[in-house]
Amino acid sequence: MEEQRSAAHGSDGTRMDPDELRAAIAAVQARPSGSEDLPPLAPEAHEAASAALRLLRYRPRSEHELRQRLSEKEFAGEAVNEAVDRLRVWGLIDDAEFAAEWVRGRRNRRGKSRGALERELRGKGIAEGHIADAVSGIDTTDDWEQARSLVRARLARRPDAALRGDAVTGERRRLVAFLARRGYPTGLAMSVVRSELAAHASS
Repeated sequence: MEEQRSAAHGSDGTRMDPDELRAAIAAVQARPSGSEDLPPLAPEAHEAASAALRLLRYRPRSEHELRQRLSEKEFAGEAVNEAVDRLRVWGLIDDAEFAAEWVRGRRNRRGKSRGALERELRGKGIAEGHIADAVSGIDTTDDWEQARSLVRARLARRPDAALRGDAVTGERRRLVAFLARRGYPTGLAMSVVRSELAAHASS
């Protein structure tokens, strides 16, 4: 049972990388649906679990997402419940870990604000407690510094002509919109852009 429960985790208890997770899923798929510790899944639940494993091979998903996709495939509610319960036992779905990984990835790769991350996780059906834990390390100062880093990187790639004279007005508008798409409040975005444009002009 313990081997099944830790299928999606490395030997040190940390979350596996995508290749390791796919290998764990393949190992689960190669096993019979039952064992000496677990009863066999009902036929439709076995099909639902197999469909869920195929979805997880592409990317991690929240429990809500999996339930939604399985329902769209017209599996009965009882089969979906049984399949999801079994995947949870196998260690392949965990909303708390999903939320934490989502925040780390979207923050690092896309520079999303805390507010944007919270909205995204709510859209994936994550419980408020898990959301709060996942974003607990991000405060207003962190958002401010993240926004500054995003704007500086953007300015570094712009030609000097785009940052002179009347062109600055358009650039300011584009930068504020750029931050807004990543979930930063308008007031914060305008302050950061104003500050970074001034710093860039004086450098």
